[in-house]
Amino acid sequence: MSQSTTPAMPSLATQSLGMSYGARQVIDGLDISLPSGQVTAIVGPNGCGKSTLLAGLARLHKPDSGAVLLDGADIQRLPIRQLATQLALLPQEAVAPEGLTVTELIRFGRQPHQGWLRQWSAEDQCVVQHALAAAGLEQLADRPIDALSGGQRQRAWIAMTIAQQTPLLLLDEPTSALDLGHQIEVFELVKHLPSMAAPW
Repeated sequence: MSQSTTPAMPSLATQSLGMSYGARQVIDGLDISLPSGQVTAIVGPNGCGKSTLLAGLARLHKPDSGAVLLDGADIQRLPIRQLATQLALLPQEAVAPEGLTVTELIRFGRQPHQGWLRQWSAEDQCVVQHALAAAGLEQLADRPIDALSGGQRQRAWIAMTIAQQTPLLLLDEPTSALDLGHQIEVFELVKHLPSMAAPW
């Protein structure tokens, strides 16, 4: 009798990673392995290299030395579309075009899954609806992003990354500039992200 198995989560690690911010080296010989299926926090004072590290993990900042490994493969050598279906990054200061609605923003998360032979489908719409529900934004689906509160706006951005359907999600200070109430609101969403697998 055969047994169904859940696909293994991809691993993300660094190997002797060295990175600079401008002319200053902020990461030197870093070896880390991020646990799969968990929320992991990178903690440190301002200017210590947290954002630089996240940019390196997402291939937005090229290392000076060493490598970032996705399932053992150097991410610098992976096709960008393949990487975008495995890993998403929400930067610290994400900005949406004026007038864009919550649903329209979340739809951007489906871009890595589109192509000449793969246009918008019922499956994409299902994923967007799941992301809206996961972030508690169903009642705000048609609201412009710039009309939301800080916490609602951040949840909309996180919902976009949920719609990207990646097993790995990097968030750069997702509660930055939010008041305490909205920080708690976003932290509650982040805490439950590992259990928010959509029914696909």
